[in-house]
Amino acid sequence: MVKQMENRHSPMIRICHWTNMIAITMLILTGFYIHGPLDFKIFDTMDGARYLHFLFAYVLCAGVVLRVYYAIAADDAKNLVFNPVTDTPNFPSMIAYYTFLTNSHPDYGKYNPGQKMMYTGWLFMALIQIFTGFILLFPASFVGMASALGGLIVIRIIHLVVTWLFVLSVMMHVYLDLSEGFPVLMSMITGKIPVGFHGAHDEGSH
Repeated sequence: MVKQMENRHSPMIRICHWTNMIAITMLILTGFYIHGPLDFKIFDTMDGARYLHFLFAYVLCAGVVLRVYYAIAADDAKNLVFNPVTDTPNFPSMIAYYTFLTNSHPDYGKYNPGQKMMYTGWLFMALIQIFTGFILLFPASFVGMASALGGLIVIRIIHLVVTWLFVLSVMMHVYLDLSEGFPVLMSMITGKIPVGFHGAHDEGSH
């Protein structure tokens, strides 16, 4: 019997997701090489790694702007933004499900509170990386701003710490998706998910 499918992710959401995923992955890899070329030997030259790093920084800027615009224009922001008042009380049941303490999967809407917290956090982290990255790229143009934040060394540390936060949160994101089930992963490729799968919701219904 063929499963009935329903829409979950629009083409624009999927385009933004994969564009930003590729950009963040490349920024992490090139960033680690730039930070420690002798310990992270995955590129041939520093010039090549720096070129790719700056290229994908611009790609990420475009991807973030496009995703924020779409979230507002398509009324998708309410699915993504973490609300401490309404989402925090749902954490115990969510944690119980993901740690296999229960088989019950509550219906949180399109995204659970953990996902919404992660997506909201990623936006702020991306803005921090873009902000600190451009200071490091054009230090002569942001002397005053760099000085106000403690100098370029402090900015480099912030940039590196947020990079690690991205690495850890992306690993958590992959784990949560795998725990949800294969249809959730496929929905970011096909845009569709089986009707009723863990309370699946069409993106236009919230």
